[in-house]
Amino acid sequence: MLSVGLVGLPNAGKSTLFNILTDRSVPAENFPFCTIDPHDGIVNVPDPRIDTLAQMVNAQKKVYANIEFKDIAGLIKGASTGAGLGNQFLSHIREVDLILLIIRRFVNDDIIHTENRVNPLEDEEILLMELGIYDQNIIDKQLVTLAKNKQKDSLYDSKVKAIGELTKRINGEKSTINDIDEQLVKEVEYTRWRKSLNLLTDKPIVRLGNISTDGNNLDYNCDFELDIKLESELAGMSAEERTEFGYDGETGLDKLIRHCFYKLNLATYLTCGEIEARAWTFKLGMKAPQCAGVIHTDFEKKFIKAEVIKYSDFVELKGRKACIEVGKMRMEGKEYEMQDGDVVEFKIGG
Repeated sequence: MLSVGLVGLPNAGKSTLFNILTDRSVPAENFPFCTIDPHDGIVNVPDPRIDTLAQMVNAQKKVYANIEFKDIAGLIKGASTGAGLGNQFLSHIREVDLILLIIRRFVNDDIIHTENRVNPLEDEEILLMELGIYDQNIIDKQLVTLAKNKQKDSLYDSKVKAIGELTKRINGEKSTINDIDEQLVKEVEYTRWRKSLNLLTDKPIVRLGNISTDGNNLDYNCDFELDIKLESELAGMSAEERTEFGYDGETGLDKLIRHCFYKLNLATYLTCGEIEARAWTFKLGMKAPQCAGVIHTDFEKKFIKAEVIKYSDFVELKGRKACIEVGKMRMEGKEYEMQDGDVVEFKIGG
């Protein structure tokens, strides 16, 4: 399961956001052999399509896709050189697949800021600088290691060139590291080496601006904005209370969870029947046999075909039978790339 790390300066709203997410966590015992500590939470990805399908087929239960959120303790300036417990916290970020930067945009004199001012852009610069310095330490050590094995490494020159481009990127300069990675993607040794670096600056980043809907907010070009305090209040309300409060649709938290899910290049195909309506997670670009393997590894090996219906057709025509009658169900083979929202039945051999 892929994970999202919540990263921010102290008092940016990170802990409050994590507490809301934790309240919505799926119990860890639902995941065999998976131990989740108090700073991790597995959260359902909101998906109204599952609710609709479950109602259409009278499914006994609904199963949503999941994503894991990890609470990373607050960073401060100098974390990469050991300020606070910075190095320990930065190492925790290496374990996640996506970094969610929590940036404070609201002005409130009652909530202190570690830099004694509120400036979203400078906060982002501090966080990115700390990630970059940490990565620079890693690749500097790599240069030493590479030099020791220079005579045995046929890809030595390519790796050194890559490190030079990574250094440029960390320093905010124009870099061709993506071109180098693409050119050498078929070199297994190079691909393994790049992955082993596990750089923080290689990870996708979502910038979340924490705002106040009833206060003073500073300008900041973020990917997503959220009033975390308001979301905390909404989380404690019933559906009826939220409607009375003027929020009868999706909450900002729902949208954020889904945004992170898609940012990880994840999607879901759907299955439904009397037992359950379920969303199955796959990486965009995966083909039908691989997606069948998400259900059970044997399904990939014994895959014959996939019967696929677009979700919109399934709902509009009120079910699988009508879709088949009007030719809206397609037979797809081993080369079919699964699409988000496909309603699927796999045919598996003996």
